[in-house]
Amino acid sequence: MPDIPGESQAAEASDPCLDISLESAASHIRTSDGREIPFARAILTVRNICDAEVVKVMPHARIGQEGGTVQDITGAFPQAVASIPSGGAVSWDVFDQLLPAHPGTASKVHMFGYRAALNWTFDLAASAEYRYSDSSLPLKTPVSRWTFRWSVTNTTTGEVGLTINTLSAG
Repeated sequence: MPDIPGESQAAEASDPCLDISLESAASHIRTSDGREIPFARAILTVRNICDAEVVKVMPHARIGQEGGTVQDITGAFPQAVASIPSGGAVSWDVFDQLLPAHPGTASKVHMFGYRAALNWTFDLAASAEYRYSDSSLPLKTPVSRWTFRWSVTNTTTGEVGLTINTLSAG
């Protein structure tokens, strides 16, 4: 995936303060018939790994669905995160917040529920711009990339698992 459009020309930090990760988290999802089934969530997290607070954090992301278009989904994030203290983090649920920003995927999920996302491979690229609280110089993280896929791991319970492959870590 090429760089994420719309990113400013901030300097790439040689030792970035922000670590971006995509991780699986156990959860549940309500089916159209009212049942709750185990569902692994994909959680995109931006964590401050430096000793200083960072401010004006602006996440950027693109998502693509196997055989479909790649969409800039930066608009799914709040305009900017005011600050992240040292050791702090902000997270977003990919299924609930980021997939709906991809028009093709959103329409399928709207029509067919969570099953529309099963067995498709998704590509996600994410980066962030930020500043130190005592600086006006904008910095940016390298772009981190993953592929991920939801699939039924237990046909009896309908449990949905998640496989994440890291392609490049920022």
